[in-house]
Amino acid sequence: MRILKDEGGQALVLTALCLMVLMGMMGLGIDVGYMRYQQAQLQTAADSAAIAAGLEIGNCSKAVCTNMKTAAAQALIEDGITGSTITPTANQCTVSTSTGLAMIINVGPCVLGSSDPNYGSSSMTEVVLTESVSSFFGSVIGIPTFNLVARAEAGEANYVNPGAGNCIYTKGLEYNSSNGQFTLTNCGVYDSGNLQTNSGDGVTASSFLYFGTWGPNNCNSSCTWTLGDSETQPTHTTTAQTDPLASLTPPSQPGASTTASQTTPNNGTTLQPGYYSNGINLNSNVTVNLTPGLYYMNGSINVNSGATLECTGCTGGQGVTLYFSNGTLQPNSGSTVQLTAPSTGGTSSGNVANMLIWEGSSNSSGMTLDAGSSSYFNGVIYMPDGTLTLNSGSGTTINSKSTATAVDVNNIMVNSNVSFVINGGGGYLGGGAPVLGTFALAE
Repeated sequence: MRILKDEGGQALVLTALCLMVLMGMMGLGIDVGYMRYQQAQLQTAADSAAIAAGLEIGNCSKAVCTNMKTAAAQALIEDGITGSTITPTANQCTVSTSTGLAMIINVGPCVLGSSDPNYGSSSMTEVVLTESVSSFFGSVIGIPTFNLVARAEAGEANYVNPGAGNCIYTKGLEYNSSNGQFTLTNCGVYDSGNLQTNSGDGVTASSFLYFGTWGPNNCNSSCTWTLGDSETQPTHTTTAQTDPLASLTPPSQPGASTTASQTTPNNGTTLQPGYYSNGINLNSNVTVNLTPGLYYMNGSINVNSGATLECTGCTGGQGVTLYFSNGTLQPNSGSTVQLTAPSTGGTSSGNVANMLIWEGSSNSSGMTLDAGSSSYFNGVIYMPDGTLTLNSGSGTTINSKSTATAVDVNNIMVNSNVSFVINGGGGYLGGGAPVLGTFALAE
């Protein structure tokens, strides 16, 4: 009986039970900490993948395409999330659990539905990563795995933060006559010199700043200003902005192109990149194709009425840069020019990111876009000493099929009854550094 009534050892039993509970809590704490670490890693990867996918929006015509999937999948490898390429699912608005690592890419965020302020926007990419991660101790309490989800959105910075950048920089914007129209999507205008307008002129943009003087002439109440930032007309600023591309190093002159001698190419000719010591003249009804790369020109490229200059291989980030040490690109009335700049590269590699038409600093040749030309320019038009002239044409729209354009020129001359369209972005320069426009993480 004395043995049965002896309470010695009870503390040992209680201590053992408490240790079991404590060890369980420690195990759960380890699992929770590990899952939080894995979640943070997954979120970082989702952010990177969203930006990588978004940078391909212009090249993919604002839809999920193979290049976008490849770029996003590569971002996961570079972040150390996976060692092999995964195949993303496109345009799926419902997220379900996965047995391993899985990715969803949407152009036009839709997972959160209408509560997302960016819901359905074709200027935004949405990436969702799901991953099932095994726990260390969770299986003891019936939780062998944790299902992790990370979501990110990215888009043009001017869309994420309207008015964040300019896609037109000039030292003088002059409406030479009446009824000239500029339509800019998700970007603004900066005029560092003398602004001149006339009756019936107008601009649609996220912002419109001018540093010098403004001569409204007959504009007054007949002009139309559709601007962000509560602007009712162009706003005078006392803050001078310098040419954002002034520090850009021109490309070195490459070796002669293998097709440099074809100064008047025949119909169906494909030209190769390299140095051209003379200009190129496309006669009427001739179609000429450019192979992606750098074209270093010591003369003009004239595209006459009925002729077409294109780059059928400018897809998936590939493109052309037309650098003019002398001369310019001249698409005449009735011609067609459809060109896209490369999305990556630098002046030393022969592919200059987002630079499409580039005139040297001492080249004062102007470029005229005739209203009768069916042209679009995806990339930066940079003429630091030249004038971009938009010729007259009632009801005619120039550049309406572009997906990303930016203009940095000495002067812009707008003649009567012409409409010029710019769909924002396209201002990325060598190495991905944003200058005229930016791309940013939204969520």
